[in-house]
Amino acid sequence: MTMMQRLLLLILTSLPMAAVLQAQPLAGSTNFEQLIAIANLEASQNNYSQALAKYEEAFEKREEDSLVARIAYLNYQLRDYAGAQRGYRRLFRRREAADTTFNDQRLYYGMALKSQGEYDDAIMVLQDYLRHETDPEMRSRAQLEITGAELGQNLPENTSEVEVEIMNRRVLGTFSEYSPALSEDGSTLYFSTWKTSDPANLQAMDDEVNVSRIFKSVKNEDGEWQRPEPLGVEVNRPEVHTANPAISADGRRLYFNRLILQGNEPIDARIYVSDVDDAGWKSGSEVDGLGGGEYLALQPNVGELFGDEVLFFVSDMTGGFGGYDIYYAPYNGDGSYGTPINLGETVNTAGDDVSPFFFDGTLYFSTDGLPTMGGRDIYYTVWNGAEWSQPEHMGAGFNSPADDQSFKLYGEGYVGFLTSNREGGRSIKSRTCCDDIYTFEIARLYADLVVGLFTEDREGLVGGSVQLEPMVNNEIVPGGDTQNKEQGNRYDFGLELEYDYMVIGDHPDYYPDTFFFNTKGLEESATTTHRFYLRAKPKPPPEPEFDTIYIEQAYVLENILFDFNKSDIKPEAEVDLELLKGLMAEYPEMVIELSSHTDPQGQDGYNQRLSERRANSTRRWLIQNGVDNNRMTAVGYGETVPKVVTARIANRFDYLNEGDILTEDFINALADEEQKEQAYYLNRRTEVKILEGPTSITVRRIRNLETGEEVEEAPDRNANPGTGMIDDDAEREIEARDADIRQASFPPELHPQSSLYGRDENLEELPLLIFNQRMIELGDVTKGGSREMVFTFRNEGKVPAKIMLIQACECTTVDHDNTRVYQPQESGEIRAIFDSTEKNESETISIDIFLEQTDSRGAPVMEELRYSYELKQ
Repeated sequence: MTMMQRLLLLILTSLPMAAVLQAQPLAGSTNFEQLIAIANLEASQNNYSQALAKYEEAFEKREEDSLVARIAYLNYQLRDYAGAQRGYRRLFRRREAADTTFNDQRLYYGMALKSQGEYDDAIMVLQDYLRHETDPEMRSRAQLEITGAELGQNLPENTSEVEVEIMNRRVLGTFSEYSPALSEDGSTLYFSTWKTSDPANLQAMDDEVNVSRIFKSVKNEDGEWQRPEPLGVEVNRPEVHTANPAISADGRRLYFNRLILQGNEPIDARIYVSDVDDAGWKSGSEVDGLGGGEYLALQPNVGELFGDEVLFFVSDMTGGFGGYDIYYAPYNGDGSYGTPINLGETVNTAGDDVSPFFFDGTLYFSTDGLPTMGGRDIYYTVWNGAEWSQPEHMGAGFNSPADDQSFKLYGEGYVGFLTSNREGGRSIKSRTCCDDIYTFEIARLYADLVVGLFTEDREGLVGGSVQLEPMVNNEIVPGGDTQNKEQGNRYDFGLELEYDYMVIGDHPDYYPDTFFFNTKGLEESATTTHRFYLRAKPKPPPEPEFDTIYIEQAYVLENILFDFNKSDIKPEAEVDLELLKGLMAEYPEMVIELSSHTDPQGQDGYNQRLSERRANSTRRWLIQNGVDNNRMTAVGYGETVPKVVTARIANRFDYLNEGDILTEDFINALADEEQKEQAYYLNRRTEVKILEGPTSITVRRIRNLETGEEVEEAPDRNANPGTGMIDDDAEREIEARDADIRQASFPPELHPQSSLYGRDENLEELPLLIFNQRMIELGDVTKGGSREMVFTFRNEGKVPAKIMLIQACECTTVDHDNTRVYQPQESGEIRAIFDSTEKNESETISIDIFLEQTDSRGAPVMEELRYSYELKQ
């Protein structure tokens, strides 16, 4: 005997007249006694609504507590939880906790409270019940209900993080809708209901609409579900309840139930199947081997176990673990099924386990035999090929304080349905009497890739290509993609999950580079960003031209290159150094001076030390390559030897004259910032001078590796991209002259460290980030220590600004929300932390900021920030 049957028996035997269960009341009985007899008969036959009406009529004649208990219980059975709560509150309001007269009813009082989400009160009532109940089965049930109430207390409002929404009124009526099932192509939704959803037919009482039937709703071109129509007599037989539709994976078979009900409960339930042809579903036939009247066989659903098709279903057959259990039957392939097999006690409980749905190795089902937030909750268990995992609760959102069941997933598992009688649906009687169909859509997990092509100087590189190749076990597999761009340097790719990838950045004038990454094990959507800094291929050698170097004459070495604020020789410098090495071998008596110069910006001491380190780096390279140490002197002049303007320089810059000396005073007197920056640039150079040996030598003219042009002064290869003017040598105070610029006129004055500086751009259509400070001096930093910085800015442009990427060295951690959009005149800040652990010398560090907006070349607008430090060991 189930718990429900036991309580119903207690109710029916709680009045003296309860023994009168025949349809006709005894002769000479009172009207009250006749009402009780009829009500008891209806209740014993599971006609809960009719029984409730008679009990309420009897209560109007005689207000007895036993009738209050019956009415409250039947309201609970009819899922009118609020009505049940009102009755039970009246029943127990004047009774002490020690009063055991209606203790069995306390269990259902607590369950009614729980089904409305009133968990604190539910726990208190259920604990009162446990104080007086001695039956182990009933105590176990009450304890389970308390655990479920505690679950409801502790779960956040929507742990599933999926929006569950009721279907539109065009589909749903005011009666219950059950067991939604989607067609294989997603265009048709099948479900069962007691009434048509057409409001014009809601009052009809003929047999056709007084039985459960299967309906279908078709999705129109706009993706909206249309008014449902019942299936034909091939499926829906007159005067027979038809319910619980399910579609096979190939869409060719429709499984369903035909049932005989006694009141609200099935007394016969069998599984049928219909095949489909061009005319629609054929006449259904009973599934061979299942049920046949020996037991109830409900809620069929097609699945797969051990590599073979099976049919899951719900049954009350003997040998189960409680009320309804979930079974599966293997498909024999000839339209029949083998012996049903119980899923076992890992899945099945002492309660009712119903509405199984198998999808991609996971079985979803509803139960009241595990802790639930209300009545039945949705759980899932995973099949590993040999056994089921312990069931897991689906969380709030999918579950509610009411009954939640018939959970279904379709397509790739991102679209689904469930049924629930939670508040907010459409009900003909109470707020929770009837089930409605709910829909949900799970956000797809995605991965994509954004690639940028740049030169080594961080200029956007247009006219290149990016090749994406998926890989499995280190082998390239089909499905790659190559993008070529005449304009722009950004490349976007969609990615597949659980793959390794190889990415190749290429350009006709640059060496290609490769990047490897993967999309394995992602738990949330992710965008991978990578920037290629391609190294330029050497230019074809020009026709040889020659210069004559005289003793004591300084000659500029064009290609002595250094990384930003470093003194290490770069490979590109070997063009000049190999030449110089050859000259030292050709003239064995020659002694030279190697010198390095900076411009007058920055601190004198720092400039002096940096120039000495760079001169010594050149000298060390020559020693390591066989030149005698005694034939070279390395000197760093810092800013003490300003450049003297030659005739060639005077021809390039019309505001300079031959013989001008580019001192700090001379530079400060120039007309504008651009001229000053050019003069600073001319001061920065690396030179060689003959001290002893030949009075003159003839050498092939040194050319600029980057442009191939013959120049006397080496260009600053560490300059800010797009300007060629800003030196990386020293800790600058450029920001001091630009801080707090807020001009009333448009456009504002741009900083040389902006890629828009000096460019012919339509600034009306571009964001303009004006920083209060672009250079921060950290001063002395002890090795292993860290410092925090804040750079503040304002968007002085006329269009919104959004930062796409911020890049700095590994020693710098940058904090900024790159999803934020800065409107015109809106301010923001970028925080950075410097970690000196891996540093061995003082440096100036760059932080590059790339905006999503692009300039006329298609390259991202870029802003540069800097900070410097003096490292103390």
